Amino acid sequence: MKTRKGRNYWNKENCMAVALKYTTRSEFKLDFPSAYISARRNGFIDEICSHMIKLGDRCHRCIYSHEFSDNYVYVGLTGNIKKRLIWRKNNPNDAVTKHISETGLIPNFIQLTDYIEINEASKLEGIFLEKYKNNNWILLNVAKTGTIGGNNLIWTKEKCGTVALKYNTRNDFRINSGSAYNSAQMNEWLDDICSHMEKFKRKIYWSFDKCEKEALKYNTKKEFKTKSSSAYSTSVKNGWVDKICKHMEKLPYNTVYWTKERCADVAQQCRTKTEFAKTYGGAYYNARKNNWLNEFFK
Repeated sequence: MKTRKGRNYWNKENCMAVALKYTTRSEFKLDFPSAYISARRNGFIDEICSHMIKLGDRCHRCIYSHEFSDNYVYVGLTGNIKKRLIWRKNNPNDAVTKHISETGLIPNFIQLTDYIEINEASKLEGIFLEKYKNNNWILLNVAKTGTIGGNNLIWTKEKCGTVALKYNTRNDFRINSGSAYNSAQMNEWLDDICSHMEKFKRKIYWSFDKCEKEALKYNTKKEFKTKSSSAYSTSVKNGWVDKICKHMEKLPYNTVYWTKERCADVAQQCRTKTEFAKTYGGAYYNARKNNWLNEFFK
């Protein structure tokens, strides 16, 4: 289990330290989303991910082949080679997997292109298939040449942008056009195509009047803090706490109340200094200040 990091933990140095553990951005984003978001937001994502393998997206594919020693071959295109190989291995009906089962042969995997624009990749797949065929390879491909690997691309950035213009908030966009929103989110287009939208502002529930009304339910600040922490913290943050807590009793945590005799009485009820500090904070503070602790706990 990962330890929750502080608000300002993900600086450039710490983001780079975890980014170096990964070979793809998708793995980095999956395991450390806070680091990934911070790096992207602060503009150093490209720098700390420069060592990573570039994968395709819904607009880009790479072409690959599986060459068998018995002169059979499969040619395909994908946006993520690693995922495609895992899927193929676990799919007994796949053409490559079937041929491995039938012959016991392990194919030679070749990445034929980088990740390129999807329409170009689709055309090149047909060219590579024809090339293999002309060189007397036996094709394992069942799908027609030019079929796009993975889900067909429906939501381009232009189409997502057109749909986004119908909405005033990202939430309306997400609820009413989920597939367009998800595609834009996956391809990191949201900031661009949603720039016209209203920014969500969180409603402030704990106004001064509500905090004051809430504070009247309690007799001490400690009780207020324990039973209504959000109202209390808002009051402290805005400097209202002294004003709205005037009616409350003051806890006897002052040096006048905690005489040596009273401190000694409550100290006898505790087995350790730690228990004393947790149970009677004011008495512990005054006893420590006056060097009585060693006398109470011999």
